Amino acid sequence: MYGSAAVTGAQVVYDRHNLQKKISNHYAALQAYRSIYIDTDKYKDTNVSVSTFNNVMLITGQTPSPEQKFEIGRIVKNVSDDRDVYNFTEICSPVSHLTALSDSWITTKIKSQFIAANDIDPNLIKVITENGTVYLIGIVPPEQAEIAVKIASATSGVQNVVKVFSYSRITKT
Repeated sequence: MYGSAAVTGAQVVYDRHNLQKKISNHYAALQAYRSIYIDTDKYKDTNVSVSTFNNVMLITGQTPSPEQKFEIGRIVKNVSDDRDVYNFTEICSPVSHLTALSDSWITTKIKSQFIAANDIDPNLIKVITENGTVYLIGIVPPEQAEIAVKIASATSGVQNVVKVFSYSRITKT
């Protein structure tokens, strides 16, 4: 048999705005990458990632000098269009491919645990892992943030957890 689906006008508007936000976030990250790696070869000795989620831009990775870290932060801020920009790049040599693979595996494990958890909406939290440090980004209630941090902290291979959360609260009037 065929299932039926009813969609309200509010759901369609929400989905459209959600899609527009995702496209805007993706476009901002692409602009940042272009400015860092395509428009110039000045940063070819860096390993920088720019992640976006809910109008937050997170810069992670490695740069050989504090000046490059500052310049990359400035470049990303210039393309950010009123987004909050957090620059967590480390001043050191780029990580190995094995470390990058391990980071991907850690992210996958954490996301899987979020999906399995009943008390977290995994769509509200983005997980980025860089050199064993897990960055959690999202707009969540404080209770969900606490659970997410506990899950991430307890995951094998995680050395540190950084919260980049905005908190939502539901109040009765």
